[in-house]
Amino acid sequence: MNYHFDGAVAEMYGVDGAVFISRLQFWIEKNAANDRHWHEGRYWTYNSLRAMEKLFPFWSRRQIERIVKNLKDKGVLLTANYARDSHDRTLFYALDESKLPISPFGGDLSPNGDNTLSPNSDKLSPNSEMINEQLKTQIREEEDKANKPEISNKPQQLADRYNAICTSLPKVVRLTDKRCLTVRRIYSKGYTPEQLDEAFRKAQASSFCTGQNDRHWKADFEWLLNENNLVKVLEGKYDNPAEAAPDKPPRRREEVEVW
Repeated sequence: MNYHFDGAVAEMYGVDGAVFISRLQFWIEKNAANDRHWHEGRYWTYNSLRAMEKLFPFWSRRQIERIVKNLKDKGVLLTANYARDSHDRTLFYALDESKLPISPFGGDLSPNGDNTLSPNSDKLSPNSEMINEQLKTQIREEEDKANKPEISNKPQQLADRYNAICTSLPKVVRLTDKRCLTVRRIYSKGYTPEQLDEAFRKAQASSFCTGQNDRHWKADFEWLLNENNLVKVLEGKYDNPAEAAPDKPPRRREEVEVW
């Protein structure tokens, strides 16, 4: 694996810091291109220290910890824990791009934060070449999204259909970034608007999903768009049990045929 760094970043944070930042930029931009790990207004990446040791085999764990601490102290590196499991201590990493001398796409940052052309625009540095390729990948991802059915880019339309069909379930009042991402993910798995409408209708008709259970729990928008739950709803797991047909009265004696 080749490791690159930007000279201007190395002047500010040292060669080790510049190498670490360069790799973070690659992972973060990859997540941005795939719309993954969006938290608090920015994209993040994550790795354990054990994984970092394999990704940077020329550094010891103590050296990695020192680099991370140094970059955090200088404010360019941000860390947080967004793992769903409270026992998972894997750290998420993001960069404060305002503290870098270059933009994440290879151009210098002007004093007001606008992107300008790189001085060597026709001869990109190795780091800029890598980031430029990431940008091309992101553009291709956006073009692919644009070529999908219009509904896949409009989570609001799905929320409106849910509200119109599932009148007995909690209403969607606001579409958060997380909800929008959930909608895009379920469409990316190949589910059609017709299938989702069918799931909404089945949930609305289900006594269990509408709160007629021992906990008075109700299904909601996020629950229905969880693929595991969605499949169960579509397969009829939560359908109301069919009412038993009343027993037919025995026929009178004279109605019994004799052979």
